[in-house]
Amino acid sequence: MSKRSSQLKPSTAGKVLKTLRLENGLSMRKAGVLIGVSDSTIAHIENGRMDPPSGKRLEPFLKAYGNIKERTFYERVRRFQDETTPRDELIEIAKRASESQIKILLDVARGLMS
Repeated sequence: MSKRSSQLKPSTAGKVLKTLRLENGLSMRKAGVLIGVSDSTIAHIENGRMDPPSGKRLEPFLKAYGNIKERTFYERVRRFQDETTPRDELIEIAKRASESQIKILLDVARGLMS
């Protein structure tokens, strides 16, 4: 796993790992304990700040997330359909915006709501 400094967009594999974690009712903290990594590592992978694990490093994740096979995982990655809503996308944009951009977005939103 390596850190990404310039990319904050989650990879498809990271999104699938998050989906698997949630499907198995695991918090980031509980998943980290089961896998042997910190909950911040889980967050970094899911949020695109760190590359998802592969090979032997992926195995503990797959075991904790329902004991699925690597082949099944990559099939899910291949077939993954992002279900990002417009609201989710707007929130992500706002997270990356500067204070001056936030003020502009807020003004636009207020204008739309009046």
